[in-house]
Amino acid sequence: MSRTEEQLKEAKQARAAHARASRAANKAKREKLKAAKQARAAHARSAKNS
Repeated sequence: MSRTEEQLKEAKQARAAHARASRAANKAKREKLKAAKQARAAHARSAKNS
């Protein structure tokens, strides 16, 4: 394998790793927001019922 092919392969792997990391971060953020939204909704329901 030539030098440029090696570099391309490494760059591709780095991009893939970065994409995986950002996807995981986005998923965590989304779940956190969802949990906060559910907590707010539950609080609003309990406040309305009291």
